[in-house]
Parts: sequence; structure tokens; C-alpha cells
Amino acid sequence: MSTRILIVEDEGLIALDLKKKLEQAGYAVAGIEDNAEDALRSAERLRPALVLMDIRLSGPRDGIETADLIGRQFHIPVMFVTAHADRETLERAKITEPFGYIVKPFHGIDFRAQIEIALWKHKIEQRLRASEAWLSTTVNNVADALIATDSEGNIFLMNALAASLTGWEREEARGKPLLDVWPVFEEESDLPVVHPIHALYEGVDPGSDPRTYRLMKRGGTDSTLVEAGLSANHHDGELLGVIIVFRDVTERRRAEEQNRQLQKMNALALMAVGLGRELAESQNRIDESVKRLIAISGGCAVGLLGDIYTRTAYHQSVIQKLMLLGRTDAGQPVLLDLNQILTDSQGRFRKALGTRRSLTLDLEQGLPPINADCRELQENLLRLVMDARQAMPDGGTVDMSSASSESADGKQWVQLAIRDSGRGLRGAAKERVFDPYYQSRSGSKNPGFSLALMYRFMALAGGSIDVDSAPGKGTGYLLTFPAAVRFPTRKSAEHQSLAAGA
Repeated sequence: MSTRILIVEDEGLIALDLKKKLEQAGYAVAGIEDNAEDALRSAERLRPALVLMDIRLSGPRDGIETADLIGRQFHIPVMFVTAHADRETLERAKITEPFGYIVKPFHGIDFRAQIEIALWKHKIEQRLRASEAWLSTTVNNVADALIATDSEGNIFLMNALAASLTGWEREEARGKPLLDVWPVFEEESDLPVVHPIHALYEGVDPGSDPRTYRLMKRGGTDSTLVEAGLSANHHDGELLGVIIVFRDVTERRRAEEQNRQLQKMNALALMAVGLGRELAESQNRIDESVKRLIAISGGCAVGLLGDIYTRTAYHQSVIQKLMLLGRTDAGQPVLLDLNQILTDSQGRFRKALGTRRSLTLDLEQGLPPINADCRELQENLLRLVMDARQAMPDGGTVDMSSASSESADGKQWVQLAIRDSGRGLRGAAKERVFDPYYQSRSGSKNPGFSLALMYRFMALAGGSIDVDSAPGKGTGYLLTFPAAVRFPTRKSAEHQSLAAGA
């Protein structure tokens, strides 16, 4: 079957002469048009293998604009036919990436050679386009985020997950330096690292084991913990580019930290149960003995025995907390409206904060219910309020806000962020703030079991508690409960960052 060619030429005699020469060369002329609009319609209807386009056409669109539309809309190769081979015209025509030029007049021109080269070039481009589409589909179906650079370290490909983690649109990131789109920092210190791409470009193998970095999102207001592996793409000893495969491990790290804390708490709980039972039995006998001594004593001895009894009562409360720390049940959970609990408890919270400390509530309406023991929830929230009071001896503000969120796996959560404007935690206190009797702030009253019980409560409720703090910048706790009933919700990344002081 002969190759079909569409002629677009507004000079009738020239068009007929071109048609004759094409047919003599063994090609079939699909049609002849003399203006842009008819040329576009014929290109869509006839789908020729090639369009020969005159640059100068009558009407609002010239041949260059028409060729650009045909190429973008129908992916049909276009060759320009023109008597105007001046530099300005050719430079403008280059923008459309034509497949060749035929200069009028046509005497002595080898049409076949030029046309076959144009058709071969178009065939190669089609294969390349199909290959790129296949590669793009493959990359976008990879479970991890992926970025590929060229030999200069500029991005030429990234998948949708990489775009989400970096905060860059894929097309916008194309051609940008990797250092701008993928800025990474030390996991613990948040200090800038020597970017791993430098090692590759210096010929140093970074090793096969992935490393964990803190990836700063575009805008610099949010970061993600990522595990990344880099590899160099070489050909004949020449570096063609770098491929980075990375994944978000923020939730995994949080789960690992929570699991470590729970293991520690379980070990403490096991000890607490045994110790608590032993002390409780001994304490009961001491109480009975002191009561009898008070009954048969007189004078100053009664006062001393009363003081002993008061101290033993305090010991009894510590023992009760030990026993509570060793619990493995979640109390008596029922469906609760977290907003209602906060609203009903705000008077109690304000009283616990005392003077010179204020409380603000910012509650998202329409939250799904949570499943928890009402009395224990109120008591543990009060523990956090008391912790905030101790953090603000000179006064300050406690902000409480609720919100709903949805994780990437479709699970729905109810979150409560509590932030004080106090001193903040010192040193590595964030890692041990939930340990019993760990004094996280210098000069503060020992928290005893309060925060450890809070952690235990959240774990038994199926949720989690995270802390973020810095000296002089206050402390924030983020309580996350699984939603007991699924509600329509909007993801609230802004709220998740509240505990981090965003």
C-alpha cells in the first residue's frame, strides 16, 4: 500500500505540480487543502502518514502554527514546503520540530530520499514515545518513590509518590537540580548532610544498604523521614545519571518507637504488679497496726501515729498507681464524643491550671466517635494538664485542638493536640518522657507515674501519643485514637503538625 500524503498549499498550480511529482515517486496523495482549518479537519479524518505544509498560508493561521497543532493533536509528521528559507522563518519553524524542509521550486529535488528520512524519523520517535509511556507507567506503579537524573544531576523523571513526598509537581521538577528537589538532612540532628549524589559523581560507591534521611518538603515547613538507596547508571564507563529509590518510614519509625516503649512499659508493668501486690499486703497490715496504736495511745504519740498514717496513705496511692500501670485491660470502653468530653472538662482543666494560665479550645465539628473508658480518659487528660502547669510556673497558655484525619491505608483517626507555652523539655528527654519518675525538666516536680499511665492508657485504647518539644518553645502532645465509626472526613496534615509547633 502506497504511503498517503496530505498536501497543504494555497497556490493551486504549485499544489498540482507537487501532487504529480509525489505520485511519480510512488506516493499516494490523500488530499489537497489550501487553508489551516481544512488542513486540520483533513488531518483528523484522513490520518495521512505525512503532511507537506506550505509555511505561508492565507487566513489567520500560517503553516507553522498549523503544523504545530497537527503534530500535538494527531502526532502526524509534518515537512515544510516553502520558498522562504530565510533564517528568521527557519528559526520560527524549528519550534514545531518539523521532520524536514522542501524548498521551492521542485526541480531536481529527490522527494523520495527526504520523505523516507522523515517517515523513518517519525517511526523512531513513535517507538521512543511508546517506550517513554511504558517506562512512565512502570515507574508510577513502583511501590516506592523514584527519581532519576541525567548526567548533570538534573531531574528528568520522577513518579507520583516522589512528587507527593517532595512537594514538587513532576513537570515542574523536570530539569531542576536534584539538590533543589531532594534536600536531605541528618535523621536525628536535622543538620545538613553531604548529599549522597556527590559521592556518586565522584566515583565513590555509597554502598548497597539504604540510609535514613530527613527529607525537607518544598517550602521548608514540613519534613518526612525517608529510607533511600542511590545507584549510578553507567554506560561504557560514562555516568549517565543517578536513580534514587526512597520510601516514607515516618510511620514505621513511630511504630518502632512505640513498640520499644511498650516493651519497656510491659517489663515495668510486670514488675509493678508483683511489687504492688506485695507492698499492698504489707501496707494493709501496717495500716491496721497504726489504727490500733492510735486507739490505745494518748498524748503526743497520737500525733506521731497520725502522721505515720498519713504517710502510709500516700504510700497506698503509689501502690495503686503501680497496680494501675500493670493493667492489661482497657477499662470499660464506650463510644465517646471527644469534643463533648473536652467541653465538659474544661472547667476542671482551668481549675487545675490555676491562676496566670489560660486554656483555649479549637474543636473540629463532626468528629467520629472514639472507643475509650470515659473516666480514665478524663483522668489522663488531667494528667497532661497538670504536666503543662508544671511546665509553666510563671504562667502561660495551653491550647487544645481536635481534628479528624485519614492515613494512606484508609484508616480514620481522631486526634487531640495539646500544647503548652512552657519551658520545653531538656536534652534527650523526648525519648524518656513517658518513663516512670523520669524528671524531664530541671527544677520541676517529679511527674511520678503520670505520663507513664497516659502512655499506657493510649496503648490500651489502640491509639498512640507523640511528643514534640524544644527548650523555650513549649511542649506538644499529639493523641491519636482510632475512629470507632467511620465518618466522612478531610485529611488534616495541618493538625498533625500542631504538636510539632508548626
